[in-house]
Amino acid sequence: MQISLLQHLMNNQYVISILAVFIFIISVENFANAEHINEHYQRGIEYRKAGQFQNAITSFEKVINITKSDVDINLLADTHYQIASTLHRMEEYNKAIIQYQQAISLNSNSYIYHNAIGITHSELKQYKSAIEAFKKAIELSPKTTQPHYNLGLVYLKQGVFSLAETAFKNALAVNSNWTDAYIGLGEIYLKQGNLDKAENVYLKLTDTKSNGSSGWSGLGQVYAKQMRYEQAKNAFNKVINIESDNTQAHYHLAQLYNKLGEKELAASTMAFFKVLRQTDPLLEKAKKWIKIHPNDPRGYNNIGIIYLMRKRFDKAIENYRHAISLSPKLATTHYNLGHAYHKHGKLNLAIKAYQNAISYDGKLAIAHNNIAVCYADLDQKLEKALIHAKTATNLVPNDANYWDTLATVYTHLGLDSQAKKALQKKNILLSQSNK
Repeated sequence: MQISLLQHLMNNQYVISILAVFIFIISVENFANAEHINEHYQRGIEYRKAGQFQNAITSFEKVINITKSDVDINLLADTHYQIASTLHRMEEYNKAIIQYQQAISLNSNSYIYHNAIGITHSELKQYKSAIEAFKKAIELSPKTTQPHYNLGLVYLKQGVFSLAETAFKNALAVNSNWTDAYIGLGEIYLKQGNLDKAENVYLKLTDTKSNGSSGWSGLGQVYAKQMRYEQAKNAFNKVINIESDNTQAHYHLAQLYNKLGEKELAASTMAFFKVLRQTDPLLEKAKKWIKIHPNDPRGYNNIGIIYLMRKRFDKAIENYRHAISLSPKLATTHYNLGHAYHKHGKLNLAIKAYQNAISYDGKLAIAHNNIAVCYADLDQKLEKALIHAKTATNLVPNDANYWDTLATVYTHLGLDSQAKKALQKKNILLSQSNK
């Protein structure tokens, strides 16, 4: 009787042992690959959270290189999506689209991928491609709000109001609390001149759990068009109470003050509007810098300076403190923090910040001067104020402001003759600078 090859192999214990070892090696290798994949993937996620985008992309690419040999299609698709999302945050939109397309080619049934590539097309003003992507996302997941809203946003940007209105209403049909869709509807009705509908939408927004600034801003515009000027003024003031550096609210308010004959208020409001308008693009750039370089203290210091110009003292202080947490020995940032506290009327906190600045740079004359100013304003520790005022004039003897501070401190101490001499020095410097 003939024995088959398979039976022969099964009866051969040596061959069975070799096969077992081979299977064991493959299993160990697959397990090791799985461990490496998970390690690189998680590291990529962590890098992206930390803003280390290039490191994140490198880690995700390692996942792809390992996964290709195992042909895990879903993992490959997701990793391409993660790379695309990282590139989007870096504002590398064209590169992001290529990665999103890779993800979609591997898994075309993910509404998340289609919605994401639609947003990226929209950033590049590729509206036709964006619309196609959002429609596909809606087809795959009709009960998800975001694709409906995003579709409406693209139509609104194109001025196709009827389709935008339908898309926003579809978003609200899925989620009636999606406030951005109400904002979109309000903008459509306002542009169409349908003020009654616009008013109803904006009133709903003021009742939502959000900060309400969009609702009050919209109502202000509606009331201004209806010549209900006092109501419009109140609405824009409510916007400013919520968001003190809202550029458009200050502009509209300045126009209203003019119409109401309040010329001084109109002039001061318009002056601040101009500051906001000039710093809007700077603020946008600073925010982008922080998004891409979240661990660089310079970004937070710079955005703090911009917020201070916009009189957002809370935001300036928040960003200066974050910069200091990243780099505690930055004398300039400690000074800037002190300046923000000073402008905000928190003089004791300002003094402490100025002192920290001096501890890292004892020759920072302006910090010495400002400590003296704070002590003089508080009418406290005037002997210390005098030391700091003198230090400032010694470090920078040609600054008229420092001599003015010294004169003020002398006056508080009752040293009138010294105060007179300091004022004379100040006036000499001013006259020289005016020549």
